[in-house]
Amino acid sequence: MVDIDRLLGSGQPSRSHLAGNGMTTDLLLPLYGLIVGMLVGLTGMGGGVLMTPLLVVGLGMPATVAVGTDLAYSSATKMVGAWQHWRQGTVDTRVVRALATGSVPATIVAVVVLYYLHNVLHIDVNAALERFIGVMLVIAAALMARKLWMSFTGETNNLHLNYDHFPTGRLIAIGALGGFLVGMTSIGSGSLIIALLVMTIALAPDKLVGTDVAHAFLLVGTAALAHLLFMQDVDMLLAGKLLLGSVPGVLIGSRMAPRVPRRPLQAFLAVLLMSTAISMLK
Repeated sequence: MVDIDRLLGSGQPSRSHLAGNGMTTDLLLPLYGLIVGMLVGLTGMGGGVLMTPLLVVGLGMPATVAVGTDLAYSSATKMVGAWQHWRQGTVDTRVVRALATGSVPATIVAVVVLYYLHNVLHIDVNAALERFIGVMLVIAAALMARKLWMSFTGETNNLHLNYDHFPTGRLIAIGALGGFLVGMTSIGSGSLIIALLVMTIALAPDKLVGTDVAHAFLLVGTAALAHLLFMQDVDMLLAGKLLLGSVPGVLIGSRMAPRVPRRPLQAFLAVLLMSTAISMLK
């Protein structure tokens, strides 16, 4: 199941995973990282919903490799964010524990299912996975549109945080759903789970984001490790090249965020996600 040579990066796997000229690809990867990092910094949305389609549609990468590589890339950025939020005291550890109770085993199950389909039944899962990613993009676009609508109407969830009636069961279920989808597609640790959290429990905005990022680090890190061990589809060299652009991109986007109108940007991204989803579902 585990090929040590591949884990150590022998055989230059990154070239075989990508279509097109190698030098062009070497330039595009940090650029893609920069663009996605800036958008994450500007909007706070999860990087997977942007990066995975870019790797599949923009670079012609097989869907399984795009998912595994994006998870490795995302886990590094989530680790930094989680540490910062932990230092700031903006992480609700009880919520994180409940979510992780469902998400960590569920994401491992998802990767094992992929492994069984691909390596035991010898089914080419890439075409089906591309469509699955397309469906997730439709959901992400719909959630973004709903968030925009709520910002226009001033709608709130009217929930109150009550630790005497803590929704442990619902949080575990949310974690399990998000974990399975992240293991399959790398999408959902930010876009889906945070939307479901808003509808389930009342947290201050900074604590909502911090809690989501801390949980996402546990989830995405587990999913990346599972993909590395089972699917062996994580290209660490590509992930490193993406990080070269994304780290400064996040910093630039975060600095620009107070001066950039949020609603037009979110509307543009919702349309972009929907159009990308349509192209992947064809």
